[in-house]
Amino acid sequence: MSTEGRRRGRPRKGEEQDTRRLLLDAALDLFARQGYATTTVRQIAKLAGVHDSAIYFHFENKDAMYAALFDEMGPPSLEALCPDLDAIAATPPDEAVRALVERLLRVWLSPRGRLYAGVVLRDGAGREGARGLAEAIDAARHRLAGPFKAWQAAGLMRADQPAEQLVWELMAPLDVIWFLRLRPDASDDDLAAAERQVEAHLDYFLACTTTKEERP
Repeated sequence: MSTEGRRRGRPRKGEEQDTRRLLLDAALDLFARQGYATTTVRQIAKLAGVHDSAIYFHFENKDAMYAALFDEMGPPSLEALCPDLDAIAATPPDEAVRALVERLLRVWLSPRGRLYAGVVLRDGAGREGARGLAEAIDAARHRLAGPFKAWQAAGLMRADQPAEQLVWELMAPLDVIWFLRLRPDASDDDLAAAERQVEAHLDYFLACTTTKEERP
């Protein structure tokens, strides 16, 4: 196969994806064990089994690796899981909100998601710490407001509160459950309790925010 047009030494697309995942797995492991601040790029590369320079095919620096993990598994990941916001807005809120939270919970219940919960509790959003975590949550809240505004306009959700406030009321308790219940050392009982709490929260949230016609 010709290599013309491809930079010499650069991995092929499939290899790039595999290496990127190896690097993120190694970074997550080290961030969890020794903290973001004390982890170096060289340590990440060594644990992933790649040369230091391989990192820079995928990430600008350590901050970019942390940001990728945060986007994948942190509080803003609900927005990352639902890029087609127009399609969500066209779905009744009871159905759409439950489906979105179910997808998010699957991420947070995974071993990687629970490991990352411990990292976020200690390190916030990487170099920016707790301030970066708060800013990331706020940014995700703004982006997710679109479907809520559409449901309000259609009379499917109460309109006496700003859409962004409704998103906050949905997400804030979920973040608390993630941090408190879905730790790396969580037992099966902890995980089952977290799922029950999420279901109870959804029932309450939808009862308080959707119109009578849309309530189950």
